[in-house]
Amino acid sequence: MAEGHAVHGMAGRVRRLRGQPGRSSGPVTEDFDPGLLDGLVVADAEAHGKHLLVHVEGTAWSGHFHLGMHGAVSVRRHRRALGEDGLPRTDPPVPAGLAWRFLTATYLLQITRPTICELLDPAGVSTLHQRLGPDPLRDDADPEVAVARLHRSRRAIGLLLLDQSVVSGIGNVYRAELLWRARIDPHSPGSAIPVDALRALWQDAIDLMTVGLGAGWIVTHPDQLVAARDLLVREEPVPRWRKNYAVYLRRGRPCPRCGAAVEAERMGLQTAYWCPGCQVLHR
Repeated sequence: MAEGHAVHGMAGRVRRLRGQPGRSSGPVTEDFDPGLLDGLVVADAEAHGKHLLVHVEGTAWSGHFHLGMHGAVSVRRHRRALGEDGLPRTDPPVPAGLAWRFLTATYLLQITRPTICELLDPAGVSTLHQRLGPDPLRDDADPEVAVARLHRSRRAIGLLLLDQSVVSGIGNVYRAELLWRARIDPHSPGSAIPVDALRALWQDAIDLMTVGLGAGWIVTHPDQLVAARDLLVREEPVPRWRKNYAVYLRRGRPCPRCGAAVEAERMGLQTAYWCPGCQVLHR
């Protein structure tokens, strides 16, 4: 499943279509009628956690998409011949699982296999934002709200970080690596973790996910982070180096910090990874 930084990257690519009218197509469902967006103009796109919203001028509707495990968003330039209406004369072949296509004079947007594909009115958009927790990559995220939600719960911090109503956008890779970096055992109740430690955890989530957004992939290794930040400051692309995680997918292997064997167990719907040697269980 795409983590939050990836969905923010998708929103950025969709924003390339801003100001361009397009031909809207796709299957009509109970929740989504692409014909309502036909001939209109993409005004903006945004992400909140793992949810993608596409706002369209000339209508109250916004497209709301959640990609789940297998969904994808594709945005690419094309050179198709244009008709008198300024739009391509022909459409490209329909890919498997197409939910929505928006074809402008220069760009092709296609969303395939989402688990959520619906049109929301402004009230629906507001309700969505309200039910989702703060997102480390959104400018309107309140750190103190995130910290308070984590600290007031007796649930394990490993569960809280993946609960999108508590905080949004953090997935399994970031959960494992953030808690290792913070030296916090994922079984620790949120209420048992010092508030300052939760504030530091939130800030680290912002830092790591910002690099992930800029790089286009999850970077958590200290040396790779330094190199990636330097490249991003210089506005240069970050190569896809070999993924080098501390604990994620490293069950039974030595912790790079203390040498203890990394452990793993099912926590919620996904597997949690942690080092029992240097990640403290707060009680």
